[in-house]
Amino acid sequence: MIPYPLQSLIAVIIFSLVHLFADRARQLNFNLQSHFLSTGSGIALAYIFIDLLPKLSKNESAVSGTLKKIFPYLEHHVYVMALLGFLLFFAVDRSQTLLRKQSVYYVLSLCSYALLNFLIGYAIVDKDDPEVRPLVLFTFAIALHYFLNDYSLTEVHGEQYNKFAKWILIASLFLGWLIGSNYQLSAAGVALMSAFIGGGVIMNVTRHELSDDNPHSLKAILISAIIYTVILLTLGSPNSHE
Repeated sequence: MIPYPLQSLIAVIIFSLVHLFADRARQLNFNLQSHFLSTGSGIALAYIFIDLLPKLSKNESAVSGTLKKIFPYLEHHVYVMALLGFLLFFAVDRSQTLLRKQSVYYVLSLCSYALLNFLIGYAIVDKDDPEVRPLVLFTFAIALHYFLNDYSLTEVHGEQYNKFAKWILIASLFLGWLIGSNYQLSAAGVALMSAFIGGGVIMNVTRHELSDDNPHSLKAILISAIIYTVILLTLGSPNSHE
């Protein structure tokens, strides 16, 4: 049995490899790109509705007892954090059209994704965090999310992303993993951080992975969403890893 810290490191390495080679998908012909991206979008949708959102609900019960005395006016702490994650990435995305200098948008985009990568690298170290369990399904879903997201970022920022930004994102992953391996937050802190990650992932999926700018096949989206839903319900059910 591979020790969990090593499993989490392998997951981070997989994420890094995706960052490095995601742009290679542009070498495929249009039909292959369409089916490949559509399959990823379908899997991402299944992950959000079947795995991510139900776990937010579970984390809410764990967090509310801890923070109720501190923030009694916030009855849904986890959902507030998820909303903040969503709004952050929404604001960064909209800044592309609001800001006159595209260089500012580039910096904001890079910083927000670096933050998300840092938090994912940190969260994945905690084997008790329900958001990352089972690890193999979490790794697959996030790796695919990275792939589709990198595809969109390469389209927007071009070589500027490939030559520089992707290395910042990779470094953020390893930095988060390194700090998470040595310093652990409380269960409530991890749950709130995971909720923030979830909000960011939801925004990125709906904005980039389902964007009209990317070629899509409705058939591939539907089939992949159904298949991955079955996989999540079978392998990712609570009884399978509690």
